[in-house]
Amino acid sequence: MAVDEEREIEVVVQRIADRFPGLDTGDVRAQVLAELEVFGDAHVRDFVPVLVENAVMDTLRASMDPEPLAPSGED
Repeated sequence: MAVDEEREIEVVVQRIADRFPGLDTGDVRAQVLAELEVFGDAHVRDFVPVLVENAVMDTLRASMDPEPLAPSGED
């Protein structure tokens, strides 16, 4: 991984950790690095940090969203 990409990945980790303060930064970093492996063979690396951030954010949002309430009958 290039130095610039490493720096960008650390920014991604911090942004996600700031957005989800209840999560340990080490856990966030582990999830980001796991997602980064998905893009290991990508030839064009410019958008990898953004794609990783979006994927991790989607996963975290989905895991933290409460169950939808059943619609109440309107009278």
